[in-house]
Amino acid sequence: MKRLVLTALVIVSVLLVFSCGSGKVSGVPDFVLNPPMADDVIYGVGYGNQSKLALSKTVAETNARADIARQIETTIQASVTDYAQEAGVDDSTQLISFVESVTREITDTKLSGAKPVKFEQDNDGGIWVLMQLDKAEMVAAAEEAFVRNEDAAFAEFKAASALEKLDYQLNNNPTVSEPVR
Repeated sequence: MKRLVLTALVIVSVLLVFSCGSGKVSGVPDFVLNPPMADDVIYGVGYGNQSKLALSKTVAETNARADIARQIETTIQASVTDYAQEAGVDDSTQLISFVESVTREITDTKLSGAKPVKFEQDNDGGIWVLMQLDKAEMVAAAEEAFVRNEDAAFAEFKAASALEKLDYQLNNNPTVSEPVR
């Protein structure tokens, strides 16, 4: 009898492990845990679960854009505090130990051109969204936003001026060379 119960327990345990290990989380779209990857696109995933469907969609899109922005540029600030104090005499000492870890993630990116690719609603009424940002659009927007500084503009002016002087000299003082005999 014990052998039968033990065998049944092992079979149930194995089935439970395989059913939990399938990787599928109930109500979560596949693109949440396994977002697509591409060389020319950045994907972001967002979720919103508000009282109104339209607001859930807006929140999900905002969170997906934030996900894309974090992939482009993120500043991480971290602090760890480790404190220990021991007090007492002989065998009656007490140790006070304290550890604190704080991490802050800051993203400050201008993002334009991100488009929703897929929406899915979960069993709770929440909205999942997969958004994409074409890297070519991102580069074009960055180049458009680029402002040339004064030093670069002055260097460009001086180079153009030097080329004009060279052209003037070549046009007005042609060199005539004769072969060496």
